[in-house]
Parts: sequence; C-alpha cells; structure tokens
Amino acid sequence: MRCAIALAFLLSTVTPAVARPYDEIMAEARDAFVAEDFAKAANLLDEAQIERPYSLYLTRNRVLTRILTDRMEEAIAIAADVADRGLVLETPANEAFDRMRAEPAFAPVAARMEENAKPVGEAHVIMEFDEARLLPEAMSKSGGRLLVGSVRTGEIRDASNALASFASIDGGVFDIEQRRNAVYAAVNNQLAYENKSDDAFAAILVIDPKSGAVLNRHLLTPGPALIGDIEIDRKNRLYASDSLTPRLFEVTPGKNPGDGATRIRTIEDPRFVNPQGIALDEKKKRLFIADYLAGLFVLDLKTDAVAQIANPTGAHLGGVDGLYLYKGDLIGIQNGTSPQRIVRIKLDKTGATALAVDVIQQALPEWNEPTHGIVDGDAFHYIATSNWPAYDDEGNLREGARLEPLRIMSAPLN
Repeated sequence: MRCAIALAFLLSTVTPAVARPYDEIMAEARDAFVAEDFAKAANLLDEAQIERPYSLYLTRNRVLTRILTDRMEEAIAIAADVADRGLVLETPANEAFDRMRAEPAFAPVAARMEENAKPVGEAHVIMEFDEARLLPEAMSKSGGRLLVGSVRTGEIRDASNALASFASIDGGVFDIEQRRNAVYAAVNNQLAYENKSDDAFAAILVIDPKSGAVLNRHLLTPGPALIGDIEIDRKNRLYASDSLTPRLFEVTPGKNPGDGATRIRTIEDPRFVNPQGIALDEKKKRLFIADYLAGLFVLDLKTDAVAQIANPTGAHLGGVDGLYLYKGDLIGIQNGTSPQRIVRIKLDKTGATALAVDVIQQALPEWNEPTHGIVDGDAFHYIATSNWPAYDDEGNLREGARLEPLRIMSAPLN
C-alpha cells in the first residue's frame, strides 16, 4: 500500500528528454521506492530538487518520503516552506498525506495555504469573444492592431477587429511579434494542435502584415524543438526559447522579410531545464529567461554568458510562462504554481538579483490558465482563458472539460 502510493507520485515527476544527471537520480529514486527504501528515496529526491528547485512535484514527493519514514516534523517543515512562498502544496487524499493533515503541527500550515489560495486583485476584463476552442497562447499589439494566435487551430485572429481572421498557419501559434514590414510567429505542429503530425517541427514564420501570407519559414534545428516564446530586436534579430531541448535560438535574418536567415545558432547552458518566457532588454544588451523548473536566468548578448538570477529572499521564481520587462523589473505569469498568479519580480539595479516578488493578481475566477500578454504603458494585458486544462497530455479535449470564452484581461502595474 505504502509503496503503491509512493510510486504513483514519483512516476508523475519523471519526464523524458531531460538532463542525464536528473535521469540517473530519478531512476535510482524509482528503484528505491520499488525496494521500499524510502530513506534512500528521500535523499535522492533532495538531490533532484537541487537541480530543479521550483518543481513542486519533487517537493510533494519529498514530503511523502518523510511521512513514509516517520519523519513527520521534516515533512511539515517542507510543506511550511511552500506556504511561506505564498503557495499551496496540492496533496491528494491518501493514507500518508491524511496522516500529515491530522497532525496538530500541520494546522497552521494548512491555514496559511488556505489563505494563499484566495483570489488577489480585481478582475478587469477588457475584451471577451464567444470563441472557446482556439486555445489562445500568443498575443501581440502594434499600433492599433491586437493579434491573438491559436495553438489548437493555427489561426491568427485580429482581436482589434472583432476577432477577424488574419492568417491561417500549418502549426499551432505559440507567440507573435509584429514589425512594420512583417509579423513573426513561433509555430509548432505538436501538443494540442489539431492537425499535429508525427513529423514534428518547430519554426519561426515570417508573415506579410497586410495579406497574412507566409513569406518565409525559419526551421529551428537540430534535434527536437518546441518554441514557446520569441523576442525581436531593432535589427530584426530573433531570439526563441526551446523547452524540449532546453536551449535558446538566435536567428539572424536576411535583408528582406522573405529572405532566408543568414545565421541560426543555439545558446545552451547545463542549468536549463524547461525555458519558457523570454524578455529582451535591448538597451542593456541582455535577455531574461524564465525556466519553469530552474528559475530565472539572464543572458549577456555580447558574450553569451548565462547567469542565474540570485534569489536571496527564497521567493518562488519557477512556473513562469510569459515574461515581460517593465521599468527594470520583470512581470511574470506563473501558471505553473498553485495558485496561479501574475507577479512583479523586483530586480536590483544590475538585474542580477531578485529583491522581491509582489503578487498583482491571483486565482481570479475569470481565469482558465493565463498564458501570455503584453505590457501596454502602465498596464499589463493578457490572455486569461487559454483553456489548457481542458486538454490532456495527447492534446485531446477532455470529456466534460470546462471551456471559457476568449477573455483578455488587464492588471495595473503602477
């Protein structure tokens, strides 16, 4: 019974195509669970957590191993650390976690988590469309035009024109950037894209801003790739995050939008696990990177040096999907946490240290997994209803899933 419970949770943390050291650690941990050597499993999971400090799945399993080895005080202390970060540690009903919940010492931790789960901030809906099946992820504003991209259908719609069709792409649209002479889209024919293929690809498409016709396609290789976010500088040099083979791409374009890239190169770092949102600080020639499991990094664009952003307060810097620069700070959409929230990460003057994390909005009932957004003056506009939870791991719509209309919301930043 104890072994079955433990294995169920451990296996949920093991993912393919991850760094070998982590694979080795988790393989040993799995063997330890099978052998019911929960003390050894606890040590191995502690080691894994060092590599993935913001994995709440690992944290939950670390709590479980303490319970299974009768170290309840340690289990409660780990859970209390999660509560101190303003989060909730989701623990399902079973014999092990029920024992922890029954402990008097856990009561104040449970009370803090209950408080942490409450909504924060006011809901400001600025647009809503009776369209629930797009699975919108991408959002970009230029001039008066607001474009929204669909992971499910490959459509790019104009939200500033009654959600009129702008372009139809072969692949799910994960991010969009607009320039005067071109629209750039991060496209993957994977995950929940309705026409996904076994011949998977990841690319940045260059699209005519007037006709919506595809002018060029920059395939991002070698190896498997899944592009989650793109940024573009004044010279139309593109940067892209790859969460599948954890790395960044830099694409140097030709002279005209329809020209092929003159150079495509990768930037890698052994600490990358799952890069998601990126935010370009062109003035200081650096790129901020949000890694879902490893936290925040900054790339020096002059030297390619990657530094992890220091976190002296122990705030939760993981689970960030969309990432945006605002007045020297970072705005992050944390949809990989419980509760989900929009935060302002205050940086020191060098951008090397996170001084504090302030919650702007959190757990609003109008949400169904917020994803990407835009900074517009002193406001942050974002897709509030991506509907990602409605789809399973194979990209299929779950039976009876909740689908919300496309809702674009706003949060004040000043």
